[in-house]
Amino acid sequence: MTERLIAMQVGAVSFVDEGVAPVLDIFQERGGVNALFLATPTWTRGTGGRQLPGHPLPDHGAQEYDLDWVGGNYATVHPEYYGGTMLGPAGRAPEHPGWDIFAEVLPEAKARGMQSFAWIEESSYAPELRRYPNFPKCLEVDAWGRPAPRFCFNTPDYRTWHLSIVEDYAKSYDLDGLAWCSERPGPLNMLMQGPVLPGAITCFCPYCQATARDRGIDVRRAQEGYRKALDWNAQVASGDRPRDGAFVTFWRLLLQYPELLAWQTLWTESQHQLYRDIYGVAKACKTELQVGWHVYHNISFSPFYRADQDYEEMSRFSDFIKVVTYNNCAGPRFYTWVENICHSLFADATPTEAYPFLLKLLQLEEVPYEKLPSTGFSADYVRRETERAVAGVDGRCHIYPGIDLDIPTRPRASVRRDKPVDALGTTGIGGGGIPDDAELTQCTREGVKAAILAAFTGGAQGVVLSRKYSEMRLDILAGAGDAVRELS
Repeated sequence: MTERLIAMQVGAVSFVDEGVAPVLDIFQERGGVNALFLATPTWTRGTGGRQLPGHPLPDHGAQEYDLDWVGGNYATVHPEYYGGTMLGPAGRAPEHPGWDIFAEVLPEAKARGMQSFAWIEESSYAPELRRYPNFPKCLEVDAWGRPAPRFCFNTPDYRTWHLSIVEDYAKSYDLDGLAWCSERPGPLNMLMQGPVLPGAITCFCPYCQATARDRGIDVRRAQEGYRKALDWNAQVASGDRPRDGAFVTFWRLLLQYPELLAWQTLWTESQHQLYRDIYGVAKACKTELQVGWHVYHNISFSPFYRADQDYEEMSRFSDFIKVVTYNNCAGPRFYTWVENICHSLFADATPTEAYPFLLKLLQLEEVPYEKLPSTGFSADYVRRETERAVAGVDGRCHIYPGIDLDIPTRPRASVRRDKPVDALGTTGIGGGGIPDDAELTQCTREGVKAAILAAFTGGAQGVVLSRKYSEMRLDILAGAGDAVRELS
C-alpha cells in the first residue's frame, strides 16, 4: 500500500522561533508526520503567525503573542514571473526579512523523506492586501455598483497575480505540491445563512457582468433581485417576520428573480475556474506537481454550500482535496451557524427546532443542539464526511481530511442580527451566541487519535493536521503519532 500522507500545516514563525531541525524532529517523533503544508502566502491568523492573541499559548515556541503580525509571502518573490499584472511582485511578508521558508525548510525535509507543499491562502478579506499598490482596483462590486473590500476572481489582474505566485513557486522551488485555499461561500449563500451587510453581497463588477451577459443572464434583474433579497435579509434579521414567513417570502423572491440562483452559479463557477487555471499552470510548469484544494468547514454545515462544492466535478481538476472535518471545533461553530440561519432563511424556527432538520439534510448524527458547544462533533462525523468525499471523487483524486488539533473554540464577536456580516467576515463559521462563561469543548490526545483513525476507516489516503503547529499543544500532536503507530 502507498504510504499514508500525514501532513502538518505550519507557518514560518514556528521554524524561526524553534529552528527547522527541532521542529521537524517533533513532527516526526510525536506526530508521525511525513509531509508539510508550508503556509505561504498567508495574511490570516488561522494559518499565519503565532497563537491567536487572547488564546492560551502552547507549550512550545516563543511564549508571547506576535501582536504586530502582518503576513504575506514568506518565500523569495521572483519579479520575472509577475509581468502580466499591474499588481506586480507585491506581497513579501515584513516578518523575518531575508528568510525564505522554502529555501530553509525544503532541503531538511527532503533529507528526511518528507514531502513539502506550498499552502497558499487567498486571504481575500485581509486588510493588508488592500494596502498594496493597485489591489483596490481589483475589488468585487456590490448590487448598487459600489466596490466592496474583497477581490474578484474574474478581474484579470487578480487572477494573473495568483497564477504568477503558482508559476513562481513551481519553477523556483523543488516542491512536491500546492494546496490552494479560498474560504468564500458566494452571494446567495451569504444571504441565506445569516444577517449580512450589503458589502458582503457581490460580485457585479464589469468583468462579472460581461460574463453574465455571455451566459444570457439579465444583469439589471440580478441586481434588482439581490437588492430586494438584502431588504428581506435585513427585515428578517431585525425580528420583523414577513406575513407569509421568512422561508416562503424568500422562495417567492427566487421565483420572481431566477437570476438570484444564476448569479450564485456564475460566482461559484468563477471560483472553480480559477482552480482549473491554477491546476493547469502548475502542471505546465511541473507535470508531477500535486495540486489540490482546501474545502472549508461550511461544507459540513450548509446544505447550500455543499451543493456548490460537487466532489465529482472538482475531482476533474484535482490531485487531492483537503476536506475540513474539524470535529472538535465543529460543535461551537455549528451551534452559532444554526443560530445565524435562524435569523435568516430559517427565521420561522428556533435553533433547537431547525437543528434536527439540518442534521437530516447533512446526513449527520450528533448530540442535541444545546450540548454542541461543550461536546463538539464525534469522530464518526469524520468517517462519514470522508466516506462521502471518497465516494464523490470515485478514485480520481485523493481525499485528505483536515483534522482538528487545538483549533480555538471561542467564537469571534457576534454575527447575529445585532452585528450582520460584512465583506470582511464572510466564511459563515464565526459568530457569537455562546455565553462568555460557557465551558467549551477541548481537544484531547485520544480524540485526535480517534479522528485520524476514523478518517482512514472512511477511505482517506491521508490527513492534514490543522490549522497550524503554532497553536497546537505537544501532547495533542502526540495523538496523531498514536494513530500512526496503530495503523502501521
